[in-house]
Amino acid sequence: MFKKIQTSVGEVLDFPPDVVGEGPKITITGRGQIVVENYDSIVNFSEEEIRLETADGDVYFRGKGLVLKVILATELKIEGELSSLSFGGGEIE
Repeated sequence: MFKKIQTSVGEVLDFPPDVVGEGPKITITGRGQIVVENYDSIVNFSEEEIRLETADGDVYFRGKGLVLKVILATELKIEGELSSLSFGGGEIE
């Protein structure tokens, strides 16, 4: 019930989805640091690729030397050399 009220209030007040808590929020600083909030689970990780499951579908981070530095229930921090980011197979440029 709280989720329904939360979504309705967010829609009425026109809050962005990351404030209401629905979708992922991804913050990239340069090519070396990524913070992801509101992710569901870590599907796969290696030094070349990290795949996360989110409410909006899978998110893929590709690069070199990728490391999960901080892993919390609602947030994680990735460091390394980011070369690409894609959502469910469709790459963003």
